[in-house]
Amino acid sequence: MKRAQGFSLIELMLALALGIVVTAGIVTLFVGNNQTYTLLNGQSRMQENARFAVDFISRSARAAGYFGCDPEAGKIYKTLNGAWNQIFEFDITTPIQAYHGVNSGVAITDWTPSLVTLPRVSSVVGYIAANGVDVARLRPQSDILVLRHVQVPGARIAAIVQSDSNPTVEVPANGLDFAAGNFVAINNCEQATVFRVANINVAGATATVVRNTAPAIGLGLYQNAPLATLSATGTPYGAATKAEGASVGRVLTDVYYVAQGTGTNNRSQTPWSLWRKTSEDAPVELIQGIESLRVRFGVDKFPADNIASANRYVTYDQVGADIIRALRVSVTANSVDVVNDTGAPLTRTFSQTISFRN
Repeated sequence: MKRAQGFSLIELMLALALGIVVTAGIVTLFVGNNQTYTLLNGQSRMQENARFAVDFISRSARAAGYFGCDPEAGKIYKTLNGAWNQIFEFDITTPIQAYHGVNSGVAITDWTPSLVTLPRVSSVVGYIAANGVDVARLRPQSDILVLRHVQVPGARIAAIVQSDSNPTVEVPANGLDFAAGNFVAINNCEQATVFRVANINVAGATATVVRNTAPAIGLGLYQNAPLATLSATGTPYGAATKAEGASVGRVLTDVYYVAQGTGTNNRSQTPWSLWRKTSEDAPVELIQGIESLRVRFGVDKFPADNIASANRYVTYDQVGADIIRALRVSVTANSVDVVNDTGAPLTRTFSQTISFRN
């Protein structure tokens, strides 16, 4: 009868040791791969944040200064009571503007020029105080960029518009891009006028854009003045049989800035985010993981040489009377979450130069 055979104690110990070595190797490989994946994912998110931030700003920059079919600079009017410098969200006479962060605080004087004209929460500046920028949440030493244009493509006028009448426009298949209470500009290749929409009367494929005709008493800066004209020279928009390039579009003032975000990362830290306030609307958090925004303007110091290009980049307060040809945007983006052993998100600065079309 054969004796039952098995592993000796030494063999069992050797097998156990080999198993431990193999298991440790597998665990080390798994941990290493997981760390590599987390790091690469963080780098991808950081690059994606920067790409989206630059893309948002680029779209506004390329449209900046568009007020229709190139109206003459001296023929940009308004029916609103306030002066252009009092109606920040709708001042189409200043298509480009910026505030340069110079100090480490968040007082309105920590930017150049001062934020005194910027619509701010609980301030007397701005159409709707509750929809202003919360200065206390701004990122110190980060710039604020303002770009203005009239919405493209706008609603084409359906019939000639006299200077003392209400425009009738064609209603696109997807509807109008503005509503009662919005501020719009009627424009053509000669002139443009900003007014507040009181009501819109739709009748089939057309709509009449009604201006406010309230009495003079109690009107604020943002109301249409009684009997205000759409043309200081009495010139109509369009002709009897065609629009001649005339359209009505919403006035868009895009304010880009960096402020505290609304969420937290994987270390319960509040990230910085890129925000945008558009005209009278409330600010919107666009992208988390944007730590800083820096802008420089490419100016043409020698316009007489017939070369329409930027030859020097300066801050907005240094532009003076020079012609602005381009915008250089630098955004410092991060991975939002902490993905390495430093205890802080990955950070990198990305830059892009954008030419102004208008």
